[in-house]
Amino acid sequence: MTDLEKLELLKAALAVAAADGKLMRSEKGVVEGLAARVGVGRASLDAMMASAERGESLAYDIVMQSEQSARTALELLVAEARIDGEITRKERSLLAWIGTRLGIKGDEFHSIYKAGIARADRIRKRRR
Repeated sequence: MTDLEKLELLKAALAVAAADGKLMRSEKGVVEGLAARVGVGRASLDAMMASAERGESLAYDIVMQSEQSARTALELLVAEARIDGEITRKERSLLAWIGTRLGIKGDEFHSIYKAGIARADRIRKRRR
């Protein structure tokens, strides 16, 4: 994934994490990890989190350079949404919208969605 794609993923991850109106500690951990990989500093990340918590979606213009990057990004977003134990209706709706924006729908979306849930569940199990 390119640096630009990582930044797009970070913005989408913030939007998904805040979709249910609250940023859980586990979701913040995922976002902070992505920010570190992209090189986004603390002050910028705090401003982005505040924007997301106010309901300003940062995922409206998400773009990935390749189909593989799009699939990887969507799986990571699903895993992030699930990392706190559940995916709310608002999170699922946003994930479906992002999937459509990335050209992923139907059976492919459901396959990636399942993979994202499995990934998050494995992480949660290791943490216990």
